[in-house]
Amino acid sequence: MAARRSAPHERDRERPRAAATGNDQVHSWTLVTSQALDTAWRVAKGSVTLAVSLLVATLYYFRRLHLYLGHRLKWWIGYLQRKFKRNLSVEAEVDLLSYCAREWKGETPRAKLMRKAYEELFWRRHIKCVRQVRRDNYDALRSVLFQIFSQGLSFPSWMKEKDIVKWTEFSGMKDYHKRGSMCNILFSDAILEYKLYEALKFIMLYQVTEVYEQMKTKKVIPSLFRLLFTRESSSDPLSFMMNHLNSVGDTCGLEQIDMFILGYSLEVKIKVFRLFKFNSRDFEVCYPEESLREWPEISLLTENDRHYHIPVF
Repeated sequence: MAARRSAPHERDRERPRAAATGNDQVHSWTLVTSQALDTAWRVAKGSVTLAVSLLVATLYYFRRLHLYLGHRLKWWIGYLQRKFKRNLSVEAEVDLLSYCAREWKGETPRAKLMRKAYEELFWRRHIKCVRQVRRDNYDALRSVLFQIFSQGLSFPSWMKEKDIVKWTEFSGMKDYHKRGSMCNILFSDAILEYKLYEALKFIMLYQVTEVYEQMKTKKVIPSLFRLLFTRESSSDPLSFMMNHLNSVGDTCGLEQIDMFILGYSLEVKIKVFRLFKFNSRDFEVCYPEESLREWPEISLLTENDRHYHIPVF
């Protein structure tokens, strides 16, 4: 009887042990699963970090490569443009007001004055475009010579045709487009250009010498030549050449009195719009002021009496 009573008690004691063993097994499986997941996460996290690092490094490499190739491509494009495109010293026509808006921004008194001067040229003087001329100490000579050639103007009456073969090529050509093409060729050849400018300086010296000889024989000479010879630095042709003409193109451009001599020598009236003198009597000047005959007229514009551009009507 006692044995039968003790059996249930034994079973009751076994139940907590079984439950504890089951809990231990569940805890063990949970721990193993947690550790496995943690290990898997660390592996996955490391793989993702490595992949992101490789992706960032790859993107950085390709970005650097793109910048390098872009830089090299830009350099080669510039090189090929310089090599195969003519380097014109007189540029193509551009809209006058667009040029003004690009060059004279802001609200300074000078910028406002320039904008008003350009509007005056556009609306009242009917100048619609402008040709920019390379800024150097030859630009006045370049601006004048370009217009003489592009318009096919005749050479001065005192010059002999055999002395100016290049000039006669232009003056004898009636086709405007052919003259334009020849001008593009001429004004992209720096060596030939400079030879022509030095020839123009010689023509100016020749005229100064001629007028000086006339003055010595008491003949009437234009008043500005008298002014030229009263200056100590240009009292005769030699001093004019040494002190003024030789420097033109190297260290200085043409002065106003030189513009007069140039117009007189080439038998053209050079009209200059001096934009910085807007709203004054000196806004528009001519060299010479009164031509001796019906000389053809060419026009220039300047913002400072040093550099010149070509207005297009």
